[in-house]
Amino acid sequence: MEDIISIRGSPCVLLWGRGDEFLVSAGNSLYLVFGNESRPVLRVGAGNWLWHAAELGGFVFVQEYGESPAGIYATEDFRRFERVVTNKDVDPKSRHFHYVASDAERNLLVATLGDGNLVRAVMSRDFGRTWRPIYRGPWQFVPVLVERERWVFGFDSGIARGGVGIYHPEEGRWELIFLKSSHRYAQFASLVRFGDLYVGGLGMPVGVVVSRDLKVWRALHIAEFSKAYNHFVDVAIWGDKVVASTGQRLLIFEVGDLGGGELFMKPYPAVLDRLHGLLFNLKRSFR
Repeated sequence: MEDIISIRGSPCVLLWGRGDEFLVSAGNSLYLVFGNESRPVLRVGAGNWLWHAAELGGFVFVQEYGESPAGIYATEDFRRFERVVTNKDVDPKSRHFHYVASDAERNLLVATLGDGNLVRAVMSRDFGRTWRPIYRGPWQFVPVLVERERWVFGFDSGIARGGVGIYHPEEGRWELIFLKSSHRYAQFASLVRFGDLYVGGLGMPVGVVVSRDLKVWRALHIAEFSKAYNHFVDVAIWGDKVVASTGQRLLIFEVGDLGGGELFMKPYPAVLDRLHGLLFNLKRSFR
């Protein structure tokens, strides 16, 4: 290991890299790391942190999480940042953003937000200046996996036991797949595609799961220490491997590791949860 540096703040999140420069979130600050040097380039509200990032049109957008107002910030050079929007601009009743992603083919930004509000997913055609809701309702999301024909959203819901939402941007159409496991909730923190497999990082319970069809999910790793949602579970593609961070372990999965595992989640009717979701909509609509 080379060029090790020390950054105050815990935990640290590697948000983005370009060449030999990296953006690392630690505490409520964002650092530019290059070689064995680092410098703070952005500071957000006390107790908040920068959680996710996306690139579009030469800009990198970083998303703040925590207490409202939480923003999305843009940079071209990793040194100067501009706040382009806050969660209050998108939905005054929201608490914060959950995720930001980009669809380079359509030149769009996509974001998810919560908690306790109705506007859950939005998109922007002007690099984050203005946003249009694409989903209003009870089901809350964190990660967004942008594919050519569709966007896949991982549930982070306190109503449904688990699930994924599939949005078809050309048609403006949603599919919802409700999933259950032996746990009360199964909430996604990250989601990637590896060949014909989908690999998800779960924030609750902390774990890594895999699926071929987004309906039947098998466990690659479920941590026993999971007692609350872990915001820092992440999965990423590294060459011909999948790498996952759980906060306590760094896991590396070979191609041959991804086909097995015990059944962890499968579809369920969610009749009562759908009813609770309807009541949620009615309650929030009259606030």
